[in-house]
Amino acid sequence: MKEEKEVKKVKRRKLARKLKISDIKRGQGAHVGHLLSRIKAREVELTVCCVIVALVIIIVSLYFVFSTVRDPKKYNTTMVGNFSVSFNQVEDSLGNVVNLTPLEPMSDSEGLNTVSYGVHIENTSNQRQNFQIVLQEDYARVQEDECGEWQLPYQYLHYQVEDSNVLTFTDTTLVSPVLFSSYLEPYEKRTYQIKIWVSDTVPLEYLNYHYHGNLVVIDEANIQ
Repeated sequence: MKEEKEVKKVKRRKLARKLKISDIKRGQGAHVGHLLSRIKAREVELTVCCVIVALVIIIVSLYFVFSTVRDPKKYNTTMVGNFSVSFNQVEDSLGNVVNLTPLEPMSDSEGLNTVSYGVHIENTSNQRQNFQIVLQEDYARVQEDECGEWQLPYQYLHYQVEDSNVLTFTDTTLVSPVLFSSYLEPYEKRTYQIKIWVSDTVPLEYLNYHYHGNLVVIDEANIQ
C-alpha cells in the first residue's frame, strides 16, 4: 500500500512539473495572442471610422465652400424698397456694371448678339409695386479715373429690353435715363434681359471716348 501511494505521489509531481513547464506557458501565450488579435481588430475599426469621418468632413466642407463661392459669383442681392434685386455675372464684372471701354461701335444686328445683362427683380410685398430700370453713370469709377470729360453721350448708346425693338435715348438731358418701367404683382418675380452697345453711328470725334455706368432698379414708391 505504501509503495502504491509513493508511486502516485511521484506521478503527481511529474504532472505538476509538466504543467508548469509546458501547459501553463502555452496557456499564457495563447492568452497574449488573443489580446493582440483583439487590439489589432480594434485598431482596424478605429482607422476605418477615422477615414469615414474625415471623408464626411471633407465632402461637407467642399459643399459649403462651393456654395459660398458659387452664389456671390452669379448673384448679388440687395433690397430696393419693396423689391429684392440681383444681377447675373457678365464676363469678369458684376451684372449691373456697364463698362464700354474701349468703344467698339457696332451695328444693331451685332449689338443684338452681345451678352445680356440679367436683372432679377422680386416684389417682396403683398401689393402691386411699380419699378424702373435706369442707366446711371458710375460716378465713383469716373472720379477714380478722372475721365468725366471722356464719357460718351447717351444718344450714341443703343439698347434692347427683352424682345423689344432697338431703342435709343432721345432725352439726353437726363442724368439717369430710364431703360424700362413696369410693375410686379404681390410676390411676383421676373428676370429682364438687357443689351447695351455703342452704335456705329457714333462720330469719329468720339472714338477716343468711353462709358462707365451701372444698371439701377428704382422702387417708384420711393421717388419724390
